Amino acid sequence: MVHLLGAALVAGGCGYLGFQAAEGLRRREGSLRQMARALGLLERELELRAPPLSQLLEEAAGRSEGAARVLLEECCRGLGALDREDFSALWRRQVAQRKEFGAEGQAVLAPLGDILGRYEARTQGESVAAAGRALGELADLIREERRHRGRVYQALGLSGGAFLVILLL
Repeated sequence: MVHLLGAALVAGGCGYLGFQAAEGLRRREGSLRQMARALGLLERELELRAPPLSQLLEEAAGRSEGAARVLLEECCRGLGALDREDFSALWRRQVAQRKEFGAEGQAVLAPLGDILGRYEARTQGESVAAAGRALGELADLIREERRHRGRVYQALGLSGGAFLVILLL
């Protein structure tokens, strides 16, 4: 009886790992889409009103979700310490801490710190729009990857669990 319970736990654990890997792709896609929407908010605000950077980040953070909201809120908080760290370094540090975007998403977002608050509103808006489009395209690629690899991860987890059960029994 204990052997069967152990075998069931091993099989369940392996299956869980496969499903978690597939879920990780889904969460990453969602985080990239949230950030793309947040960049869309920034772009519209820059086009319509061109508010100061602190107001821009605060308003966008209030209307964003998930990792995008956290990123914008942390950057907004960091604006009070610009005497110790410039905005570009603050933005890059906060982007690097958001593992939800993955390396590709971080690479798209990091250069925005060099542009936000430094150039005229039109240039900032164009840069933000380009980054938003790139994140949307990246999210689409991850969705396709999730369709293909997600099922593979799930199948590998379940078959790996079954293999271990056979091996252990």
